Amino acid sequence: MLKILFIFLFFSISFAQEVFSLEDCIKLGIEKNPNLKISRLNLINAKQDKKNSFSSILPQIGVSFNNNQQGSYTSYQYGIRVPESTYFSNSIYLNQKIYDGGNWWNQISLYDKLYNQSYQNTESIKNLVVLNIKKAFFEYLKNKELYEVSKKQLELSEQQLERVQRQFEVEAVAKTDLLKQQVLLGQVKVQLLNQNASLLNSRKILAQTIGFDSNKEFDVIDENPKSNVIEETKEQLWDFVLQKNPDIIQKKNQIIISKIQVKIAKSQFYPSISANMGYGGSADEFDLLYSDVDKYWQGNMGISINLPIFSGRQRSVQVQKSKINLDISNVDFERYLSQTKTIYENYYQLWSNINQTIPIFMETKISAEEDLRLVQERYNLGAATILDLLNAQVSLISANSSLVRSNYDEKILRAELNALANRN
Repeated sequence: MLKILFIFLFFSISFAQEVFSLEDCIKLGIEKNPNLKISRLNLINAKQDKKNSFSSILPQIGVSFNNNQQGSYTSYQYGIRVPESTYFSNSIYLNQKIYDGGNWWNQISLYDKLYNQSYQNTESIKNLVVLNIKKAFFEYLKNKELYEVSKKQLELSEQQLERVQRQFEVEAVAKTDLLKQQVLLGQVKVQLLNQNASLLNSRKILAQTIGFDSNKEFDVIDENPKSNVIEETKEQLWDFVLQKNPDIIQKKNQIIISKIQVKIAKSQFYPSISANMGYGGSADEFDLLYSDVDKYWQGNMGISINLPIFSGRQRSVQVQKSKINLDISNVDFERYLSQTKTIYENYYQLWSNINQTIPIFMETKISAEEDLRLVQERYNLGAATILDLLNAQVSLISANSSLVRSNYDEKILRAELNALANRN
């Protein structure tokens, strides 16, 4: 009855537990990540700034209406009484910049690039969020599979101990054989405990990476184990990195922004020209203001030219600083490109190596299983020692663990390479 109750509780917990695919985890992580939310809000602001930059080339048009009333008073200077007065005025005006050394066009270009920077920054954060989720996802599955390997090894070690125990009881083997098998069983139990701790910790890390509470009960499943397969050559994939990596694009954009800022600084040496037009009128009575427009209204037009001559070297200093910032942007781009190339080369080499080792580990596992079977038969016949048997068991543990680790390490390295090419 108690056993049935435990089985019922186990299945109740299992069915109550939520199970997420990798795509589910990525979708939830993108929705919950606070840094990505902030970046998207900044992108909206950057879009508004981009729109606002066009105001510098558009005319300013306005209309004004005034109604001034003044009560009667006595002028003590002239000794007369001034009666109350009413004054009405209305005007329409238009101001338009004509030339400012290219500053307005450069400002438009600047805010366009700043918007693109904000967009690429959002892409970079999203790319990093997806990568971190993938790494935590595969790390958890790796520890989960290693835990199952340890459980199977514990079952095998317990079975081996039972065999040796029976042989010892009929004096077919020495007591040292029994003790050595007990030592191995103890080591396997400790390994299982350690692997369970790693499994629980990796699940907490995955939960935090997604945005869950670290104590949330859930599980994951890899529905597309062959997704995002890399089919390009090393050189082709690097070309994708150069074209698509959001951080590299940001560094390139920063060079363009610095060049624009040099032009903006130089534009201060050029004259600025603007034109204005107006049409307005005034009268003592409101009806008169609009009854005879030709009499009370008049138009005006003017052109303003402003030529800066000397500003205490402020403009030249700004030009020099903008040129220095351009040099910094160029150096920073070259530095970042070199670092990224080194990281890419390292990841690609590790990924290439591990793809070659996976078939080897698969063959090693098959060989280790067959070796353990043969050694067990020889040991039962007295043709092999307990050390031979223990070595075969340890070899099988190592082969199983190595194959699991290499399979998931390949997925993690593949995720790193795809993230560099912004292919998440």
